Amino acid sequence: MSAPPTVSAAVASRTLPLAPRRFTALRTVGIVCGVAVLVWAFTGTGFSPVELAEGLPNLFDLIGRMLPPDITIFPSLIEPALETVRMAIVGTVCAAVVSLPLGFLAARNVTPHPAVRAVIRPILNALRTIPELIFALLFVAAVGLGPFAGVMALILGNLGFLGKIYSETLESVDPRPVDALSGLGATRAQTAWYAVVPQAVPIMASFVIYLLEINFRAATILGVVGAGGIGFELTAAIRLFQYQNMAMILITIGVCVAFFDFISAYLRKRLL
Repeated sequence: MSAPPTVSAAVASRTLPLAPRRFTALRTVGIVCGVAVLVWAFTGTGFSPVELAEGLPNLFDLIGRMLPPDITIFPSLIEPALETVRMAIVGTVCAAVVSLPLGFLAARNVTPHPAVRAVIRPILNALRTIPELIFALLFVAAVGLGPFAGVMALILGNLGFLGKIYSETLESVDPRPVDALSGLGATRAQTAWYAVVPQAVPIMASFVIYLLEINFRAATILGVVGAGGIGFELTAAIRLFQYQNMAMILITIGVCVAFFDFISAYLRKRLL
């Protein structure tokens, strides 16, 4: 005769079938909430394929005015384009260097004290809340028109982003080498330098290279407020309704973006 089922087996037999039903209910609630959020977002932004279709003739008319691009202005665009490239390089390098100690201080596993992390993290969060365009307006008012204001805007705008990326990368490394060095009596600084940094550097370098591409486009936008670069030329062409000039400027920007994409791919292949 088989042994009677225990109390725990009986309880398990009654509770196990409830788990799938509970999971299904939660999944249904999640899907309903997700659909509701999407409907709320689309309706709140006035998204309308009908209006888009009605506006296509105006779009095609604008594109027609931009053709053919005025290639005669290309020589005058070389210096503004190079200025934008310089802004992106300087802004990226300075932000990558300055945010490095901030990332270390904000990382839970390498910060010298939790109180330091509690101070640095809100600073990084505050920097991320302010767009580069606002920083550019502030520095244009402080130092005047030109690329220097754009460079400072890029640096401050990138500090919050890179500081967060650095700290999260340091916190996500494999803890086994860290535990091994700690068990051998290594200090906190030695553990961070020999076990944490070697794992984090490739990922951090990859983000810096990617940020270089982003900063070129950001530097272009900063020209709208007078922070130098080819964006200033684009803004002038738009305000003066010089559509053919605008087309040539956009082509020049596209060439520069392709150049940065090539350089980024090369650096990732060589360094990472």
